[in-house]
Amino acid sequence: MARATKKIDADALVGEIALMRSSIWQNGKRKVAAIITDATTDAALLPEKAIALVSVTAFPAGAPSRLMLDVPLYDGPQDGEALPAAWLKR
Repeated sequence: MARATKKIDADALVGEIALMRSSIWQNGKRKVAAIITDATTDAALLPEKAIALVSVTAFPAGAPSRLMLDVPLYDGPQDGEALPAAWLKR
């Protein structure tokens, strides 16, 4: 059974600012700003509830920037179970 997903243009996501959490920053408790550098909206690749799968360059305060691949992009912040996780800054 196919999941209903929100339609979003992957090219429109490139260059957008997102917030993200990952286990490498205070075990996922710290939000970090990131810029989306690549995106795919292929439903076969997406985790549950994700609207896209993105590559980001994250900019944690006081640490070097980091490129992260295949980060699920959600409609909003997720609980601590979903790591890494990103969502658009609104």
